[in-house]
Amino acid sequence: GEVYLGTDKMAVQAALEKCEQYEPWTMEKMYKVGGFLLINEKAAKSSPLYSDRPFNSNEDHLYKMERLETLSGRQTFYVDHELYIKMGAATNTGMEGIRPQSKDYPYVFMTPHARWSIHSNYKTSRTLLRLQRGVPAAQVNRVVAEAKGIKDGDTIRIYNALGEFYAMAKLSSSAPADGLVLEHGWEPYMYLKNKGHNEVVPTALNLLEMADGWGHLKFGGLWDGNQYAYDGAVNYEKAKDVQY
Repeated sequence: GEVYLGTDKMAVQAALEKCEQYEPWTMEKMYKVGGFLLINEKAAKSSPLYSDRPFNSNEDHLYKMERLETLSGRQTFYVDHELYIKMGAATNTGMEGIRPQSKDYPYVFMTPHARWSIHSNYKTSRTLLRLQRGVPAAQVNRVVAEAKGIKDGDTIRIYNALGEFYAMAKLSSSAPADGLVLEHGWEPYMYLKNKGHNEVVPTALNLLEMADGWGHLKFGGLWDGNQYAYDGAVNYEKAKDVQY
């Protein structure tokens, strides 16, 4: 039956009991070693896990000649799942962003992977923070920013109808004139007023994430329906009452 996951501890306990890759670890063993575990060889995906050398992806397919999980077993560039066909996504297709076209919020908000962290991992490392601005910083187009009276290092307010947050302006000639770029992974407590970039993100549902029963396409417990790019529309201005 389903395990009741009423607390974080219950969720960890359930994972330890149900997931083969965590064997033979228990909560008590994790406490004794300092609060972590070592995954076993069953945790690997697309390559074996070795105890004496680094993990390299796709060893199963490139060297052991095992098939991929797609319907054909090969790299797939056409998906004839009915939902993909209905959404016009059966093959690689360029599409316009789904963000609303608004004069009030004319800039697309992009949050790519960070250079100095893996998602939120290592985000608070003092060594790595010294290699960047040390606080959440958004790259904004130099010409647009100067027209708004914003200088490099100023604190800016980024906002839309959903909410607002603050970041340091990083003037960049490579930032698009119709957008701003803020690397993701910053924790909310690292922002002013404890408001992070998710305050302005619509988290729109992508129906393609509902597809199931087609090769590698499976609908399951690790489902994440928010898989859109260019869905956020924002505006920004120089902050008046706060400063990083």
